[in-house]
Amino acid sequence: MNFAKPVYILVILAFWLSFAVSVTIADAETVHALLVIMDDDPTIGSNVEIDRKRVKKLLGTLQDGICEVKITPLLSSQDTATRDKILQWVQNINIATDDVLFIYYAGHGGMNRNRETFLATEGKWLFRSELVRAIERVKSHRLTILITDCCSSLVQTDIEPTLQSSRSMTRLTERVLRNLFLEHKGFLHVTGATEGQYGWSNAATGGWFTRNFINALDSNPDENQDSFLTWKEVFEKARENTEKTFSQTTFTGQQRAKMKQLGITSQTPKAYALPTPLGGSVSKAEERKTVNYIFLAIVLCTLFISNRMSRRLKKQYVSRARLNSHRGKAFAIVAVEVLIWIGFNIF
Repeated sequence: MNFAKPVYILVILAFWLSFAVSVTIADAETVHALLVIMDDDPTIGSNVEIDRKRVKKLLGTLQDGICEVKITPLLSSQDTATRDKILQWVQNINIATDDVLFIYYAGHGGMNRNRETFLATEGKWLFRSELVRAIERVKSHRLTILITDCCSSLVQTDIEPTLQSSRSMTRLTERVLRNLFLEHKGFLHVTGATEGQYGWSNAATGGWFTRNFINALDSNPDENQDSFLTWKEVFEKARENTEKTFSQTTFTGQQRAKMKQLGITSQTPKAYALPTPLGGSVSKAEERKTVNYIFLAIVLCTLFISNRMSRRLKKQYVSRARLNSHRGKAFAIVAVEVLIWIGFNIF
């Protein structure tokens, strides 16, 4: 009985399958992105177009080897940025368990007398509470990201030259993107200004919050230095830099008077909800890879012990029947180990 050949074939098959399945699992996660951009507004159209390009670049970087990204744009220039179309997209989304729901809005916004905030979509306002209720009815997915950069008044402002520079996405690493998009669960719900505040933008840099949020991703603000970037760390850095942008901006006399009248002293982004990491800093893929190496070590150890025992039996000049019986038992043990290994990767 040729014991070695079938065993080695089983080991090679299991090892190949373990990594093939790992790749399949990573590729199965999809980001379903809805970008609502009020791009033909006469006062903020050019500003939000900058924001749209920034967010698309982020999603493009994510799609480059991390996971699949499906983008649906709703643009006011195409008469699609309406309340009904946004809610319809959310209601009709076909989403899997490990997928991400990503919604970004750039445009006007405000708050009514009941302190209910809204997005100034075409035709009819979309209240934030309406959108959140629609999202909460989408039960199966792992992570929701809702980012709104909106305000009740967006105007052109003069910004210090050092604040006009826009950093590229070149430093965004695969680890950072995996941490944020594949290794969190829950609801990221953030907006560019707290109730009662203005959310500012200009034609040079776009929305202050969007720029600072994307730059926070780029700077990798891992404050506790645990080699795992959380959405909480990203938001806190974006909030800090948005407030700094406000404090370093030169406003006109009319703008200062209006803000003083309304009691506005800052632009402070608000987090309604933040997602939680999945099991610390070790991803599912890393855990699976570790377990696969453990399985490989167990199988190789079994083969080593079996070969040592076979050699000892040969030296004792045992009968061929006994030697074949030992090899058959060893083969059965290895086969069971490999089947468990394969089952772990499949299920």
